Amino acid sequence: MPIRFVLHRPRNSKNIGSAARALANTSAGELWVVEFPEYDRAQAARLAAGADDVLDRMQVVPTFEAALADCLDVVMTTGRAVPGALDPAQTALRLLASPGPVALVFGDEVRGLNNRELRRAAAVATIPTAEKASLNLAQAVLIFGWEIFKARGHAPPPIAPVAAPPDERTLSLLRNRAQALLLAKGFLNPQQPDMVLEELVQLLRRAQPSKREVELLLSAVSQLARQ
Repeated sequence: MPIRFVLHRPRNSKNIGSAARALANTSAGELWVVEFPEYDRAQAARLAAGADDVLDRMQVVPTFEAALADCLDVVMTTGRAVPGALDPAQTALRLLASPGPVALVFGDEVRGLNNRELRRAAAVATIPTAEKASLNLAQAVLIFGWEIFKARGHAPPPIAPVAAPPDERTLSLLRNRAQALLLAKGFLNPQQPDMVLEELVQLLRRAQPSKREVELLLSAVSQLARQ
């Protein structure tokens, strides 16, 4: 199953082309682009340097949810120091071990992914650097892609789970319904509902529930909301 390299709100088409070139160098995965309404194929192709097949297969979607909905694992990248963050080699092994679709997400070239977006990740990854922490988008894609390229030579085959894991669409639906219920019951702070809610979501992720178990929670939350 191809790994999705998701570019969230990239700044211009040239950077998309450079990222496509990096993926062509490594055959690490497919390119997905989120929230980029003015894609210029000609500009991208100039920087892609012949990686036209990557651009041809590229998926352009309007929302984060559309890019991640059916993914079983989502790793988001950041240039900031985050406790417990994966390095590129660890990220490669994790993504290759998944039995289904996975995504590796990159933020825009100036601000990256914000804290709210990072809290939605199943894991966070960063590239260790020396004096300067920031890398351009194509450099970051190439480093992660290179580690995936290397890991494919010795990564263990994916182990089939005992039960199907939940995809991001199901988790997102549970999150939204739980937020509405907990706000109505006064459990969440209306001014900052995400602070506690994201801790609960991360607890659920660490428990590694099956899709069936998440669907049961979803049904329970829906039933409570009707009372």
